[in-house]
Amino acid sequence: MPSFGIGKRKRPKGAGPGRWVTDRSLGGREVFVEDIYSGRGARGNPLADTLQYADNSRSEKMANQAADEEKQKARQEKLVTEAVPPSWWRYPQPGYCPENQKADRLQNARRVLAKLSSKRIAGTSYSEYDLADLRDACALAGASVADRVKPKSATTGLFKAGVSFAVDAAARRSQTGVIGDPQTFLSGLAGDVGVTPGKAGRLVQAAVAAKLRADLLQAAAQKRSGDEGDAMLTLDGAIGVLQTFPFGEDAPELEMIAGGLKPRINDGERRWLANTFKDIGGGETCGTVNEALGL
Repeated sequence: MPSFGIGKRKRPKGAGPGRWVTDRSLGGREVFVEDIYSGRGARGNPLADTLQYADNSRSEKMANQAADEEKQKARQEKLVTEAVPPSWWRYPQPGYCPENQKADRLQNARRVLAKLSSKRIAGTSYSEYDLADLRDACALAGASVADRVKPKSATTGLFKAGVSFAVDAAARRSQTGVIGDPQTFLSGLAGDVGVTPGKAGRLVQAAVAAKLRADLLQAAAQKRSGDEGDAMLTLDGAIGVLQTFPFGEDAPELEMIAGGLKPRINDGERRWLANTFKDIGGGETCGTVNEALGL
Protein backbone atom coordinates (compact mmCIF):
# COMPACT_ATOMS: atom_id res chain seq x y z
CA MET A 1 0.00 0.00 0.00
CA PRO A 2 1.24 3.52 -0.71
CA SER A 3 2.57 5.38 2.25
CA PHE A 4 1.07 8.72 3.25
CA GLY A 5 4.62 9.99 3.40
CA ILE A 6 5.27 9.45 -0.27
CA GLY A 7 7.17 12.26 -1.84
CA LYS A 8 8.63 13.43 1.46
CA ARG A 9 11.17 10.71 2.00
CA LYS A 10 14.21 10.44 -0.22
CA ARG A 11 14.82 7.26 -2.18
CA PRO A 12 17.70 5.05 -1.03
CA LYS A 13 21.17 5.79 -2.40
CA GLY A 14 21.76 4.12 -5.74
CA ALA A 15 18.06 3.43 -6.37
CA GLY A 16 16.26 4.44 -9.51
CA PRO A 17 12.77 5.98 -9.86
CA GLY A 18 10.13 4.40 -7.58
CA ARG A 19 8.07 5.00 -4.44
CA TRP A 20 7.76 4.14 -0.74
CA VAL A 21 5.02 1.63 0.16
CA THR A 22 3.79 -0.01 3.37
CA ASP A 23 4.38 -3.75 3.39
CA ARG A 24 1.87 -5.44 5.76
CA SER A 25 3.78 -8.71 5.58
CA LEU A 26 6.62 -6.89 7.32
CA GLY A 27 4.36 -5.50 10.02
CA GLY A 28 3.59 -2.22 8.27
CA ARG A 29 7.22 -1.46 7.56
CA GLU A 30 7.80 0.98 4.73
CA VAL A 31 9.98 -0.23 1.84
CA PHE A 32 11.12 1.49 -1.35
CA VAL A 33 9.97 -0.20 -4.57
CA GLU A 34 11.72 0.72 -7.83
CA ASP A 35 9.67 1.25 -10.98
CA ILE A 36 11.02 -1.44 -13.35
CA TYR A 37 9.19 0.11 -16.30
CA SER A 38 10.93 3.46 -16.07
CA GLY A 39 12.64 4.51 -19.30
CA ARG A 40 15.80 5.55 -17.46
CA GLY A 41 16.29 2.26 -15.58
CA ALA A 42 17.76 1.92 -12.14
CA ARG A 43 21.24 3.11 -11.42
CA GLY A 44 23.40 0.20 -10.45
CA ASN A 45 20.64 -2.29 -11.33
CA PRO A 46 22.32 -5.18 -13.22
CA LEU A 47 19.11 -6.15 -14.99
CA ALA A 48 18.46 -2.59 -16.19
CA ASP A 49 22.05 -2.21 -17.33
CA THR A 50 21.85 -5.49 -19.25
CA LEU A 51 18.59 -4.50 -20.93
CA GLN A 52 20.00 -1.11 -21.90
CA TYR A 53 23.17 -2.70 -23.30
CA ALA A 54 21.14 -5.24 -25.28
CA ASP A 55 18.94 -2.49 -26.71
CA ASN A 56 21.91 -0.33 -27.75
CA SER A 57 23.68 -3.30 -29.32
CA ARG A 58 20.58 -4.25 -31.27
CA SER A 59 20.12 -0.68 -32.52
CA GLU A 60 23.76 -0.44 -33.57
CA LYS A 61 23.57 -3.80 -35.34
CA MET A 62 20.44 -2.76 -37.22
CA ALA A 63 22.03 0.57 -38.21
CA ASN A 64 25.15 -1.18 -39.51
CA GLN A 65 23.02 -3.67 -41.41
CA ALA A 66 21.01 -0.86 -43.01
CA ALA A 67 24.23 0.97 -43.98
CA ASP A 68 25.65 -2.21 -45.55
CA GLU A 69 22.46 -2.72 -47.52
CA GLU A 70 22.62 0.87 -48.83
CA LYS A 71 26.24 0.40 -49.89
CA GLN A 72 25.40 -2.86 -51.63
CA LYS A 73 22.48 -1.19 -53.42
CA ALA A 74 24.71 1.69 -54.53
CA ARG A 75 27.32 -0.76 -55.85
CA GLN A 76 24.69 -2.67 -57.81
CA GLU A 77 23.28 0.54 -59.30
CA LYS A 78 26.79 1.64 -60.31
CA LEU A 79 27.47 -1.72 -61.97
CA VAL A 80 24.24 -1.44 -63.94
CA THR A 81 25.05 2.14 -64.99
CA GLU A 82 28.62 1.28 -66.01
CA ALA A 83 27.38 -1.60 -68.13
CA VAL A 84 25.16 0.65 -70.28
CA PRO A 85 27.01 1.36 -73.56
CA PRO A 86 26.93 4.81 -75.23
CA SER A 87 24.95 5.30 -78.43
CA TRP A 88 28.02 4.90 -80.64
CA TRP A 89 29.01 1.53 -79.15
CA ARG A 90 29.58 -1.33 -81.60
CA TYR A 91 30.36 -4.78 -80.28
CA PRO A 92 33.14 -6.31 -82.40
CA GLN A 93 32.29 -9.46 -84.30
CA PRO A 94 33.51 -12.44 -82.26
CA GLY A 95 36.35 -14.22 -83.99
CA TYR A 96 37.05 -17.94 -84.01
CA CYS A 97 40.06 -19.23 -82.12
CA PRO A 98 40.84 -22.98 -82.28
CA GLU A 99 41.23 -24.42 -78.81
CA ASN A 100 44.69 -25.76 -79.57
CA GLN A 101 45.88 -22.24 -80.53
CA LYS A 102 44.19 -20.27 -77.77
CA ALA A 103 47.10 -20.42 -75.31
CA ASP A 104 49.67 -19.31 -77.90
CA ARG A 105 47.49 -16.46 -79.16
CA LEU A 106 46.79 -15.26 -75.62
CA GLN A 107 50.51 -15.32 -74.89
CA ASN A 108 51.12 -13.22 -78.00
CA ALA A 109 48.52 -10.67 -76.87
CA ARG A 110 50.31 -10.43 -73.53
CA ARG A 111 53.63 -9.87 -75.32
CA VAL A 112 52.09 -6.98 -77.26
CA LEU A 113 50.81 -5.51 -73.99
CA ALA A 114 54.27 -5.90 -72.44
CA LYS A 115 55.72 -3.78 -75.26
CA LEU A 116 53.18 -1.07 -74.56
CA SER A 117 54.00 -1.22 -70.85
CA SER A 118 57.68 -0.75 -71.66
CA LYS A 119 56.82 2.34 -73.70
CA ARG A 120 54.78 3.76 -70.84
CA ILE A 121 57.61 3.23 -68.37
CA ALA A 122 60.07 4.83 -70.78
CA GLY A 123 57.77 7.81 -71.28
CA THR A 124 57.26 7.07 -74.97
CA SER A 125 53.89 7.77 -76.56
CA TYR A 126 51.79 4.97 -78.00
CA SER A 127 51.22 4.91 -81.76
CA GLU A 128 48.17 3.89 -83.75
CA TYR A 129 50.05 0.77 -84.79
CA ASP A 130 50.74 -0.17 -81.15
CA LEU A 131 47.08 -0.09 -80.20
CA ALA A 132 45.94 -1.68 -83.46
CA ASP A 133 48.36 -4.57 -82.81
CA LEU A 134 46.93 -5.02 -79.32
CA ARG A 135 43.36 -4.97 -80.63
CA ASP A 136 44.19 -7.51 -83.35
CA ALA A 137 46.06 -9.82 -80.95
CA CYS A 138 43.18 -9.83 -78.45
CA ALA A 139 40.65 -10.39 -81.24
CA LEU A 140 42.62 -13.36 -82.59
CA ALA A 141 42.86 -14.88 -79.11
CA GLY A 142 39.24 -14.12 -78.32
CA ALA A 143 40.42 -12.89 -74.94
CA SER A 144 41.15 -9.79 -72.87
CA VAL A 145 44.43 -8.78 -71.26
CA ALA A 146 42.74 -6.52 -68.70
CA ASP A 147 44.07 -8.64 -65.81
CA ARG A 148 47.64 -7.89 -66.94
CA VAL A 149 47.35 -4.10 -67.22
CA LYS A 150 49.31 -2.72 -64.26
CA PRO A 151 48.96 -0.30 -62.55
CA LYS A 152 45.23 0.33 -62.84
CA SER A 153 45.81 3.90 -64.07
CA ALA A 154 47.51 2.43 -67.14
CA THR A 155 44.11 1.14 -68.26
CA THR A 156 42.76 4.67 -68.62
CA GLY A 157 45.98 5.83 -70.28
CA LEU A 158 45.81 3.12 -72.95
CA PHE A 159 42.17 3.79 -73.71
CA LYS A 160 42.58 7.59 -73.83
CA ALA A 161 45.36 7.15 -76.39
CA GLY A 162 42.97 5.05 -78.45
CA VAL A 163 40.28 7.73 -78.11
CA SER A 164 42.64 10.35 -79.51
CA PHE A 165 43.36 8.23 -82.59
CA ALA A 166 39.68 7.39 -83.05
CA VAL A 167 38.58 11.03 -82.86
CA ASP A 168 41.22 12.01 -85.42
CA ALA A 169 40.05 9.22 -87.73
CA ALA A 170 36.44 10.40 -87.35
CA ALA A 171 37.47 13.94 -88.27
CA ARG A 172 39.06 12.56 -91.46
CA ARG A 173 35.90 10.50 -92.12
CA SER A 174 38.19 7.48 -92.36
CA GLN A 175 37.19 3.90 -91.63
CA THR A 176 40.02 2.30 -93.58
CA GLY A 177 43.04 3.62 -91.68
CA VAL A 178 45.25 1.81 -89.20
CA ILE A 179 42.51 1.41 -86.59
CA GLY A 180 39.66 0.81 -89.03
CA ASP A 181 36.18 1.87 -87.95
CA PRO A 182 36.64 4.24 -84.96
CA GLN A 183 33.52 3.06 -83.12
CA THR A 184 34.29 -0.64 -83.42
CA PHE A 185 37.93 -0.05 -82.55
CA LEU A 186 37.14 1.75 -79.27
CA SER A 187 34.41 -0.72 -78.31
CA GLY A 188 36.87 -3.58 -78.73
CA LEU A 189 39.79 -1.80 -77.07
CA ALA A 190 37.66 -1.04 -74.00
CA GLY A 191 37.08 -4.75 -73.50
CA ASP A 192 40.73 -5.58 -74.21
CA VAL A 193 42.10 -3.36 -71.43
CA GLY A 194 39.17 -3.45 -68.99
CA VAL A 195 37.31 -0.15 -69.43
CA THR A 196 33.57 -0.37 -68.76
CA PRO A 197 31.18 0.89 -71.47
CA GLY A 198 29.97 3.67 -69.15
CA LYS A 199 33.47 4.95 -68.48
CA ALA A 200 34.40 4.61 -72.15
CA GLY A 201 31.44 6.82 -73.04
CA ARG A 202 32.50 9.50 -70.57
CA LEU A 203 36.11 9.52 -71.77
CA VAL A 204 35.04 9.79 -75.40
CA GLN A 205 32.56 12.57 -74.66
CA ALA A 206 35.23 14.58 -72.84
CA ALA A 207 37.62 14.18 -75.79
CA VAL A 208 34.94 15.15 -78.31
CA ALA A 209 34.08 18.25 -76.26
CA ALA A 210 37.73 19.33 -76.27
CA LYS A 211 37.95 18.71 -80.02
CA LEU A 212 34.76 20.65 -80.76
CA ARG A 213 35.88 23.62 -78.70
CA ALA A 214 39.26 23.69 -80.47
CA ASP A 215 37.64 23.38 -83.92
CA LEU A 216 35.20 26.24 -83.30
CA LEU A 217 37.98 28.50 -82.06
CA GLN A 218 40.16 27.60 -85.04
CA ALA A 219 37.35 28.11 -87.56
CA ALA A 220 36.52 31.50 -86.05
CA ALA A 221 40.18 32.54 -86.26
CA GLN A 222 40.36 31.38 -89.90
CA LYS A 223 37.20 33.34 -90.75
CA ARG A 224 38.64 36.40 -89.02
CA SER A 225 41.78 36.21 -91.17
CA GLY A 226 39.81 35.73 -94.38
CA ASP A 227 40.48 31.99 -94.83
CA GLU A 228 36.85 30.94 -95.08
CA GLY A 229 37.72 27.84 -97.13
CA ASP A 230 39.99 26.54 -94.38
CA ALA A 231 37.32 27.36 -91.82
CA MET A 232 34.87 25.19 -93.74
CA LEU A 233 37.35 22.30 -93.77
CA THR A 234 37.77 22.64 -90.02
CA LEU A 235 34.01 22.59 -89.49
CA ASP A 236 33.70 19.60 -91.82
CA GLY A 237 36.05 17.69 -89.52
CA ALA A 238 33.84 18.62 -86.56
CA ILE A 239 30.83 17.19 -88.44
CA GLY A 240 32.65 13.89 -88.88
CA VAL A 241 33.47 13.69 -85.18
CA LEU A 242 29.96 14.56 -84.00
CA GLN A 243 28.33 12.12 -86.41
CA THR A 244 30.62 9.33 -85.22
CA PHE A 245 30.55 10.13 -81.50
CA PRO A 246 27.37 12.13 -80.79
CA PHE A 247 26.82 13.79 -77.43
CA GLY A 248 24.31 12.36 -75.00
CA GLU A 249 21.15 14.25 -74.13
CA ASP A 250 21.64 17.38 -71.98
CA ALA A 251 25.43 17.03 -72.06
CA PRO A 252 26.91 19.51 -69.55
CA GLU A 253 30.04 19.84 -71.69
CA LEU A 254 28.16 21.89 -74.28
CA GLU A 255 27.19 24.54 -71.76
CA MET A 256 30.79 24.72 -70.59
CA ILE A 257 32.01 25.15 -74.17
CA ALA A 258 29.51 27.96 -74.75
CA GLY A 259 30.64 29.77 -71.62
CA GLY A 260 34.29 29.53 -72.65
CA LEU A 261 33.68 30.68 -76.23
CA LYS A 262 31.49 33.68 -75.36
CA PRO A 263 34.33 36.14 -74.61
CA ARG A 264 36.46 34.85 -77.51
CA ILE A 265 33.99 34.72 -80.42
CA ASN A 266 31.63 37.63 -81.11
CA ASP A 267 27.95 37.30 -81.99
CA GLY A 268 28.47 37.74 -85.73
CA GLU A 269 31.18 35.08 -85.85
CA ARG A 270 29.06 32.63 -83.88
CA ARG A 271 26.15 33.09 -86.29
CA TRP A 272 28.46 32.63 -89.26
CA LEU A 273 29.88 29.43 -87.78
CA ALA A 274 26.41 28.03 -87.11
CA ASN A 275 25.10 28.87 -90.60
CA THR A 276 28.21 27.56 -92.34
CA PHE A 277 28.13 24.37 -90.29
CA LYS A 278 24.54 23.81 -91.45
CA ASP A 279 25.25 24.68 -95.09
CA ILE A 280 28.14 22.21 -95.44
CA GLY A 281 26.07 19.29 -94.16
CA GLY A 282 25.86 19.49 -90.39
CA GLY A 283 22.48 17.78 -90.43
CA GLU A 284 21.36 16.41 -87.06
CA THR A 285 24.53 17.68 -85.38
CA CYS A 286 23.58 21.35 -85.99
CA GLY A 287 21.71 21.48 -82.70
CA THR A 288 24.83 20.36 -80.84
CA VAL A 289 26.94 23.10 -82.45
CA ASN A 290 24.28 25.74 -81.83
CA GLU A 291 24.23 24.78 -78.16
CA ALA A 292 28.04 24.84 -78.00
CA LEU A 293 27.97 28.33 -79.55
CA GLY A 294 25.34 29.52 -77.09
CA LEU A 295 22.75 30.15 -79.81
